[in-house]
Amino acid sequence: MEEIVRRLMRTGSITCSASDSVRKVAQILAVNSTHYCVVTNQSHEVLGIISARSILRAFGKDLDKTTAQDILLPHTFTITPNSTLREAIRLMDRRKIEHLIVTSDREGSKAVVGLLHIEDIIAKMAQEEQRTA
Repeated sequence: MEEIVRRLMRTGSITCSASDSVRKVAQILAVNSTHYCVVTNQSHEVLGIISARSILRAFGKDLDKTTAQDILLPHTFTITPNSTLREAIRLMDRRKIEHLIVTSDREGSKAVVGLLHIEDIIAKMAQEEQRTA
């Protein structure tokens, strides 16, 4: 049976609201020692993502008046927990990205349930290699 995303994904996600200030988002990244924050609406659906690089682009702006909505990257790529790992890798490779936001596969819901990062896949590959060695 082929490996599915659910088995490797990191459950939960660091999120913020579109109306949060860039200063607050920077604090969220710093406190959680992460490089990204998923921007969600009130239904916890993905609006975009803010990376550490996005925060840097806000340098020189008023960080209390500039919002997450102003700097988010709206072109995010999502996958569901029951998608195959092969599909995830193909999408990451084709789009030249290192993570996918995992969203609910329930009908009518696109709520964030986790994240699949390239590091998770590499760790799985390393484990398999050790078992066969």
